[in-house]
Amino acid sequence: MPVQLKTEAIVLRKLDYGDTSKIATFYSKDFGKISGIIKGARSPKSKIGMMVDVMNHLEIVFYQKDTRDVQLVSQVNIVSHYPKIKEDLTKLKYASAILELISNLTPENESSEKLYRGIIRILELINSDGGDPREYFIRFFLFMLKEMGYEIQMNKCAQCGNSLGAEKVIAFNYSFGFLCKNCREERIVSFEFQQELFNLLVCLNGKKNEIKYNSKDYDKLIFVLEKYLIHHIPEFKGIKSFNIY
Repeated sequence: MPVQLKTEAIVLRKLDYGDTSKIATFYSKDFGKISGIIKGARSPKSKIGMMVDVMNHLEIVFYQKDTRDVQLVSQVNIVSHYPKIKEDLTKLKYASAILELISNLTPENESSEKLYRGIIRILELINSDGGDPREYFIRFFLFMLKEMGYEIQMNKCAQCGNSLGAEKVIAFNYSFGFLCKNCREERIVSFEFQQELFNLLVCLNGKKNEIKYNSKDYDKLIFVLEKYLIHHIPEFKGIKSFNIY
């Protein structure tokens, strides 16, 4: 017997189903990633169909049945639709990349309220007027790596545990992480961090808001983090949103 449930959720993606319906993937506050069908959603008269759009923050009511993978969504109320993101291609690019990471890397029906709140918070920040969306994207990426168990250790050498010191160039290995001057001789160096770039990464991994940076540094960090995740999760083939916008 289906059980009626209510939760808040972000729409990760949607697709047409049949002649009149849509299937959407949500990341919900209480149930993690779930899929739901919205019957009649493609009708011009369907208010629910218009609200179930990618990136919208919704309150949904659905009927949960354990024997099916796609649940029936019966009611929807919109909480926020982040208009400033959808009006700005740069904001949209990095916000979409965040949703893509969540969609591709989180398991079905495994809830994490911390991750859910992290998604809401980062979308609110990107939607705001100030700040570089690349900064928010990197902060979220580092947060998600930690939640997934792939956190990058930055305060000491990943191999020997010694302090990285104030070296001008710090070696990074995709398998192990940051390496001190001695340990770098024993491993393949995947990327070399100049001290300034390394300090920027450390700041973004913390709570500092006033950060000095070169615009190209953000792109370098995104490149390294994406390659790091591809290395650790072979089925992850990179962020497609970067090639769309």
